[in-house]
Amino acid sequence: MQRDHVGNVPYGGTGIFECTNPGQVALTFDDGPWKYTEDIIDELDKYNFKATFFITGNNLFLGRQIDDKQTEWPALLREMHRRGHQLGSHSWTHQHLDRVNHTERVREMVYNEMALRNVLGLVPTYMRLPYGGPRSRDVVDDLDDLGYHVVQWSVDTKDYLHNSEDKIRESLAIFDEAVSREGDGSYIVLCHDIREWTARALVPAMLEMLADRGYEAVTVGECLDDPSEFWYRDPNEKKDDELVSERERARVFQTV
Repeated sequence: MQRDHVGNVPYGGTGIFECTNPGQVALTFDDGPWKYTEDIIDELDKYNFKATFFITGNNLFLGRQIDDKQTEWPALLREMHRRGHQLGSHSWTHQHLDRVNHTERVREMVYNEMALRNVLGLVPTYMRLPYGGPRSRDVVDDLDDLGYHVVQWSVDTKDYLHNSEDKIRESLAIFDEAVSREGDGSYIVLCHDIREWTARALVPAMLEMLADRGYEAVTVGECLDDPSEFWYRDPNEKKDDELVSERERARVFQTV
């Protein structure tokens, strides 16, 4: 079973590493949402910039499930979407997708879809592999069948290694060196919105730098010239019944 592929952006494969349009930068954030995410979108608002957030639906380390109505996460995700940011998938529990079998891989993606559907009524067509890639042929084939654009990056800020007031300067130095001062480059930048000093220092500095150099920060979909109606798919596709049974859906998602 293969879901429909629409538009000109490639599905599956080794992934997408750069934007199409010179002068546009796609800032991307993995692993959230978390308590620092709102600070990041507030900073983006100051410049009227947009970003893409790859959402982990059930982050066991952070102790939260994104569609839990007793938490702040559903409202935050809706606010991120309302402000024009793109939401993609980063899997359900952040598994190495090439270390699990086909059934578990599909669950990792479809469970996250169901949680995002519960919150937003949307299912993303863009994803980022936990722990990066490229991955095995089986992973590539499964993501292609599920109808996902696989987003990699051209600039890794390594903010996950530099989460302190002093060390975060190293991440900014990586960004500064990678991004052309002429304003004519085209980049996909990897960051993490679960890191305090990414929100407090790295993001404000990157945004100021982009503005000074004449760049526009946009979503991944926009920087690939993909119409916004292709960033998500119909959450009620009947084909999904073949992936996860109704009994399993009811067991995992009490809100369904």
